[in-house]
Amino acid sequence: MLLVGVLDTQIGQWSALRNSVEYERATYLAGAAVNHSLAELEANPTWTAGIPATEFPPGSGATYAASISVIKSGGVIITATGTAGDVVRQLQVTVETQ
Repeated sequence: MLLVGVLDTQIGQWSALRNSVEYERATYLAGAAVNHSLAELEANPTWTAGIPATEFPPGSGATYAASISVIKSGGVIITATGTAGDVVRQLQVTVETQ
């Protein structure tokens, strides 16, 4: 019984750790999508194509993507998504362009 209890606790801890790692990875991937979008906007202020789902690092199954929405004030809203495992995180950034 003691061994079963210890194994059950250990499995629960591993599961929680995996979820925490995927949560953080998805957050960083969404940040990468924002940075990628900002680089594109810096190179071309009229860029609105967005970023299709991009696997990073290659072969990992984790992805980032971004969409761009033009706002009336002349800026854009970047909506970035990072996906790692079953976790999806989204960041939204408003950028004033000139």
